[in-house]
Amino acid sequence: QNKMKKSILYVAALALTFAACQPKGDVEDKFIGTFEEAAISPAELNSEFTFKVDTAAKLVSGNFELSQTVAYGGTYVTGGVVANYTDTKYETYTDAYKLYIGQAYAGKNYAVWYADSFASDAITLKKAAKVPGMYITNTAWVVDAIKNGDGMSDQPGGFTYDDWLLLTITGWNGETTTGTVEFYLAKDNEYVTQWEYVDLGKLGKIDKLTFAITGTKTNTYGLTTPTYFAFDNLGAKK
Repeated sequence: QNKMKKSILYVAALALTFAACQPKGDVEDKFIGTFEEAAISPAELNSEFTFKVDTAAKLVSGNFELSQTVAYGGTYVTGGVVANYTDTKYETYTDAYKLYIGQAYAGKNYAVWYADSFASDAITLKKAAKVPGMYITNTAWVVDAIKNGDGMSDQPGGFTYDDWLLLTITGWNGETTTGTVEFYLAKDNEYVTQWEYVDLGKLGKIDKLTFAITGTKTNTYGLTTPTYFAFDNLGAKK
């Protein structure tokens, strides 16, 4: 009996040692949306763009699915787009998916979200879970509008001290909201210029994320600042 107990303890010790030697980030890495799986090529929409548009109207990375809506005869996409620009120059709407910082947070690819109030795009989780957070930064177009004005606002020119641009992230579990996280893309004469970590832990266990952008630059039809933001490593810990 003593030999049997020793054998059982020895096997158990081996199992613990084997588990301890496994890559700690393996499970977590499969959960995180890094967007590196997407092959970037000239889009189906317009040869002037360089981003990924999925014909199934969603892009999948890690535990996440980014919905897309191709709108107005295929002239633009709402929801999520995967891109890998390194050029930061903004000249026209075809530069909508360039970043102000000019590089992904990690790897080559990143995602850009266009929050259109007329579309119900969302990021859904393949399996409901608690999402630690994500890295967010501004696009080149948004920074250009902040610095130089958007050409449509009733308040001409760039942002002043009292102007702001706010991203609101809402968590969902089924049809119930679990909470919101607010992140200022611009405020008090400052704007996001680097990748910044946004903690989503307070949203709890969720199966969907939705996004809304509000701000002070408006006209009769609503917000005139481009409602875009870029993100990477969705689901990562800081």
